[in-house]
Amino acid sequence: MNAFKGFVGNADTTERLSVMLSSGRVPHAFIFEGDKGTGRKTLAAMLARGLACTGKDKPCGVCECCRITENPDIVTVLPEKSAITVDQIRAIRDEAYILPNQSEKRVFIIPDANLMNEQAQNALLKVLEEPPQGVVFILIATSRTALLDTIVSRCVTLTPAVPEV
Repeated sequence: MNAFKGFVGNADTTERLSVMLSSGRVPHAFIFEGDKGTGRKTLAAMLARGLACTGKDKPCGVCECCRITENPDIVTVLPEKSAITVDQIRAIRDEAYILPNQSEKRVFIIPDANLMNEQAQNALLKVLEEPPQGVVFILIATSRTALLDTIVSRCVTLTPAVPEV
């Protein structure tokens, strides 16, 4: 089963992610960059679902992790007011060392990573440098230039394009 079945456009990106999932060779951190409407958040959610799946073909659609609507092993970090605070990043950094509840991996999605200030990014950098086993971070930003170079260097960057209609 293709984890990105039904996703329109970005065939190169979805193929690359599918190969990573099926091979089990998934980096510990991604940056999905691009403008609104490119599918960054949708791709991140699909990838997270595939990473959390406990079945053979990811996502299998039949395991408990695929059937539940709210997976406790997929954590989304939303900004408090207009920023992602250093305290929020410290909390997920601590939570990253807790083993998954139901899934094989814990996935942390930061949909507005460009809203982290330098202090928050440095707090995240500590866990990106030496990530716990079985943890994947997905950062979503309009541009990777909003992130520290040290963050970008530890992530695989994917740039989905606006799908052609």
